[in-house]
Amino acid sequence: MHGRRPGAAIGLQLGRGLVMPPTTALLLEHVPAHQTGTAGGVFHTSRQVGGALAVAVFGALISAPAGFGHGLRISLAPAAAIALLAALAALDATWMAPARHGA
Repeated sequence: MHGRRPGAAIGLQLGRGLVMPPTTALLLEHVPAHQTGTAGGVFHTSRQVGGALAVAVFGALISAPAGFGHGLRISLAPAAAIALLAALAALDATWMAPARHGA
């Protein structure tokens, strides 16, 4: 798919590269110093497991007997819902977190 659209693949990789460092930093800011290693490990493990599950589930939906287009539409609806829930959770976490001054 990305072979025909190299711009999409480049944009995806740039987006990942720009999002992950601040996300990791935000996570580690809100964890006690003695737990940062564990928090970072859990965060990156959950990313890997989530990615593997997403490929498996969405791949199965796309290869459904009804056809690629139908499977793509079905698979993008839960992906959009999950992305929206994650964005709302992130907004809630950043707005509700107490400000740390000098910590």
